[in-house]
Amino acid sequence: MKRLSELNGLKVYSDRARYVGTVEDAVIDDKEGAVVGLVFGRKGDKALSIPYTSIMAIGDIILIQSKKEEAVAPT
Repeated sequence: MKRLSELNGLKVYSDRARYVGTVEDAVIDDKEGAVVGLVFGRKGDKALSIPYTSIMAIGDIILIQSKKEEAVAPT
């Protein structure tokens, strides 16, 4: 088990070996008291976050599942 403070500064990579960013903060559901996401950057005034359900592994880095590409119908 890791403390939330230990996640700050960890690098985030996708399962396709793409660097996503570095953990800066966490998103917590105040009603449930559970972590629902990790903030890895900002775009303007908005925080960019990863849903906690997308996290595959946490160790020296955080590994997340890539978004599934939608199939394109042949033309």
